[in-house]
Amino acid sequence: MAPKGSLLRLLWQHVMTRAAPGSCRHLYMSSWRADCNRASLTRVHRQTYARLYPVLLVKQDGSTIHIRYPEPRRMLTMPVDLDSLSPEERRARFRKREGQLKKKEEEPELGDDFDVEQYKQFWTKK
Repeated sequence: MAPKGSLLRLLWQHVMTRAAPGSCRHLYMSSWRADCNRASLTRVHRQTYARLYPVLLVKQDGSTIHIRYPEPRRMLTMPVDLDSLSPEERRARFRKREGQLKKKEEEPELGDDFDVEQYKQFWTKK
């Protein structure tokens, strides 16, 4: 037995095709389900992909290898291991990260010189 929603959808399609004039009955009425046309408009939103895709992997030392990855991407980079860095390199990385975390200074509020009395004539009745 089909779910209730699909039965209602089929009934609606049948009623709409019968109510349409004879010249319009040959028009195709697509269902609401996502089909190949919808996938061509946006990216496919999936949690898991059915196949593995070729991806370029960039290691920490700059070397690259081609791997198979479950998500379609152009390039992956391996994260830097902070424990293997020298103390100077580690401090430089943290200083660089601090610059990104600093909040931007708020812009000063602009002064408002709007005079209500100048436009009072537009909302008072004569």
